[in-house]
Amino acid sequence: MLIGIGSTDIYIDIPSLSREELEEYSKSLFEEWEEYVHQKLELSDYSLSLSVEDGSVKALGKIGVALSALYFGIGQYGSFISGVQIIKSQVNDVTEYLGQKAVIPFSDCPIKPKVRKRGEALSRLEGIFRKVEAGKISIEEAMAESRAVLGDDGSADELYDELQESLNKIPDNPADNQLLLDVGEPEIFQIEENPPPKFPRPSKPKPPPIDHYRVVV
Repeated sequence: MLIGIGSTDIYIDIPSLSREELEEYSKSLFEEWEEYVHQKLELSDYSLSLSVEDGSVKALGKIGVALSALYFGIGQYGSFISGVQIIKSQVNDVTEYLGQKAVIPFSDCPIKPKVRKRGEALSRLEGIFRKVEAGKISIEEAMAESRAVLGDDGSADELYDELQESLNKIPDNPADNQLLLDVGEPEIFQIEENPPPKFPRPSKPKPPPIDHYRVVV
């Protein structure tokens, strides 16, 4: 089972592309994104997917990871909390990159693309850390919420032990020691025009409705 750790939702208001143009655009965009993720995201294993459809251009890129790979990734950075923050920063970088690259082929058009980035499970974990820091929930409640976010495949005892240890170290007085956390709300912004591990293979597109195309990579 894969855990969603980041996604980018892109809307570019341009005339519809032909099926051939859409397929070429999708393939090129995915390959550039895949290479960038391979360089920037320090996880031993992950999954990427990109869905693009016309009717203007709508694209959705997702990053998923198995619980074991996420655990080993977090373990590179000391405490569980700092590991989540660092990996989320990497995910934020690669999802923003996808949005920037998506608009380049249309830089000559007077467009105002819209992008929403989501930290998904990582943002939800940060929200749990913040609630513990603020004294809104107990450690036991935080652990229960974390299990609901990450799941438990029966091999995650060490992960949850380290998470509980990190939560126990959160200071009792948050006014003096604020965690630098992102609440993880979806971010909407305009893209500037100037802007491994496991890789999925492009799958064959499903037969589209007449005059409307979608490519999933």
